[in-house]
Amino acid sequence: MVETLTKPLRRSHAQKREETRGKILQAALDIIVEEGMRSVRNRAIAKRAGVSLGSTTYHFSSIEDLIISAFHTWSQRTQIGNNPFYKETNELLAPFGEGSVPPKQRASAAAFIFEIAVDYVLDQLTRGRQDRLLELAFYHESVRYPALRAMLHQEWQAQLNILASIHNAMGSNDPDTDAMLTAAVFRHLESTLTLAGNEQPNKQLIDVTLRRHLAQCFDIAIPG
Repeated sequence: MVETLTKPLRRSHAQKREETRGKILQAALDIIVEEGMRSVRNRAIAKRAGVSLGSTTYHFSSIEDLIISAFHTWSQRTQIGNNPFYKETNELLAPFGEGSVPPKQRASAAAFIFEIAVDYVLDQLTRGRQDRLLELAFYHESVRYPALRAMLHQEWQAQLNILASIHNAMGSNDPDTDAMLTAAVFRHLESTLTLAGNEQPNKQLIDVTLRRHLAQCFDIAIPG
C-alpha cells in the first residue's frame, strides 16, 4: 500500500523538476532575445523564470551548461523536418526518388522552388524573427564553447544534406558545392535583413537575389 502511494508522488516530483527546468530554459531564451547573451546570468534567469536562485544551479552546473541546454531546446522546436521550405521541396521531388527531375519538368520545378524559397526567407524574417535573433546569438557564442560549436555544425550539415539532395535532383554536377552556396545565400539574407531591424523585410532584394542564384545553379531562366 505504501509503495502504491509513493510512486505517484515520485512522478509528481519528477514532473515538477521538469517544469522548473523548462521555465529556466525559456527564461534564458527570452533574455537572449531581449537583452543579449551577456545578460544570461543565474540571478536574472531565476527572477525571469519565477524560481529560486538555487534552482538554476541545481539544474545546470554552469552558465555554459545552461546556454548549451537552451540551444538544444530551441533547436528541437525548430527542427529541420518541420521547416516548410524543406517539406515542400521534398514533396515536390519525392516522385523522382533518387533520380533527377526530367529536363522537360525542370523549368516548372525551378519556378516552384524559387517561390517557396522566397516565402521561406520572408517567413524567417517575420514570424521567425525571434528565432533569427537567437540563431545569431548562438552562432556568436559558439566561438567560446566547443560543445555548442559541434551542435551547430551538426545542424548545418543536416541542412546541407537536404539542399544537396535538391540540387542533385535538379541535375547539378556538384550538388554539395551548390548546397553550400544556397545555404550561404539564405544565411546572408536572413542575417543582414534581421540586423537591418526593419518591420517589413526587403522583398525585392530577396526576390532578385534568390532568382539570380537559383537560375544560375539550375541553369534555367526563372521568369520575373
